[in-house]
Amino acid sequence: MSKKDVQNFVEQTRTELESTLDEIEHRLSPQELTKQATDWISESYDRNPSRWLIGGGIALVGAIAAVLWAIFGDDD
Repeated sequence: MSKKDVQNFVEQTRTELESTLDEIEHRLSPQELTKQATDWISESYDRNPSRWLIGGGIALVGAIAAVLWAIFGDDD
């Protein structure tokens, strides 16, 4: 390979790496991850809302139990 070929190869590789890193940065950005999570939750709820309602009810009962335990617990 000539020096010019090596320089072209390095430049092309840098361009490809920059593009790849930009794509990785985009996919791992908080906005993109939030959008993906929101879409997944929305689709999951649309397919079977009873699981989400039961889970939410269990979480609510747990939160209420924790508050009542904190208020009425015997922490001497």
